[in-house]
Amino acid sequence: MPHTAEIHLKPEILARYGLPDIAYPLPPGDLQAALSLDGELPLAVMLQALQQHGAEAGVDWRHYEPAMNRLAQLLTADDGRAAAPVMGDDWWLELGPVDLAGELVTIQREESLVAAISAREDGRLRVAVFRPLDAKSAEYLIGLGQLLHPEHGVCMRENNWQYALDYSAGNGNYYAADRGEAYLSYWKHGLGIGSDGSEIPGWHAQRALVARQVAVAATELGVHYVCSN
Repeated sequence: MPHTAEIHLKPEILARYGLPDIAYPLPPGDLQAALSLDGELPLAVMLQALQQHGAEAGVDWRHYEPAMNRLAQLLTADDGRAAAPVMGDDWWLELGPVDLAGELVTIQREESLVAAISAREDGRLRVAVFRPLDAKSAEYLIGLGQLLHPEHGVCMRENNWQYALDYSAGNGNYYAADRGEAYLSYWKHGLGIGSDGSEIPGWHAQRALVARQVAVAATELGVHYVCSN
């Protein structure tokens, strides 16, 4: 990750914020705030830096997930909603429960489910998030959720769901998976059921996963969107 330094926070700061003791990548301009015991940590900047670093090929991305999750929690005022829209200037998604036994496009990394995407009745997307979102996973969701153009649709597709289906079939997903990055996959018969109808145990077992809080996932998307633009 260019133009960053890694810091270890003082034990007092870790205890104050409930953060794990890891090396935190930060842009040099934010080091002063992070190292000051009396100052407030730049939580959004720290989360965005971890999202970027954790997305890189070859990193131990699971190592950073507890810190990403905690930073997102600290930035979130959870209102308990089971479903909610999240949006930017040119994209829109609904976060909420998704039936993992139904037709899905998923974001995966190695053998883990990151997020599951299903079609709403209007062709837009509903998303359930199961792991902290690295930068590439967030970019997938924002890109798939781009607003419908009155003439050209979504990248010349009828709606967001049709675009997600096409994007999940791209060869780039194979190469991303091979590099150890997040990638898209399509499950016509639900998570863990192959195209021939056979069960794939490692994936089928993940149907029991519980989605993360909607508000926390919305924070992660918002931080990536705002801090990356």
